[in-house]
Amino acid sequence: ASDSRGDPGREREVAQAAGGGSRAMDPATVPVGSGSPRPGSPAPPDLEAVPLVALNFAVRRRLGLYLNPRAPVAADWTALAEELGYEYLEIRHLEAQQDPAARLLEDWQGRCPGGATVGRLLALLRALGRHDILADLGDRIEEDCKKYLQRKEQPLQVPAVDSSVPKTLEMSGITTRDDPY
Repeated sequence: ASDSRGDPGREREVAQAAGGGSRAMDPATVPVGSGSPRPGSPAPPDLEAVPLVALNFAVRRRLGLYLNPRAPVAADWTALAEELGYEYLEIRHLEAQQDPAARLLEDWQGRCPGGATVGRLLALLRALGRHDILADLGDRIEEDCKKYLQRKEQPLQVPAVDSSVPKTLEMSGITTRDDPY
């Protein structure tokens, strides 16, 4: 048997053959987040329906750390831009930005408000082979989406309307009407 140390692909194959845990699963088939929900826990959100605005700053910053460096082997932000339909001159313009990946996501939200969803972004990252991003940020992305959906469902005000007259003892000696009788 050959030594598998140092070869990540071989390590994954060895772990799969040994019946390893979730780290040994093929990243292309691993769902984003923690996998199957526990009994009694809410179902994971439908990420296709969650707009990109749900992703908070920390997740966007980590995405930038993965996508901003120009990599000859892995797909970077330029490959994502091409998949999103950006043309050469648009990509060159984004290249001049300090954080081109973040700028790309912001621009995509403005360009395609209904289509810029978390699910679409994850599908593109999966298609580009960026399973490292999905594995690292999957739980954080799912958590951001859940928080976004919870905030969206909460009412802006309490449904019960109460009288505007205070009902405290302090107000008992104060005349609040012209006719005290």
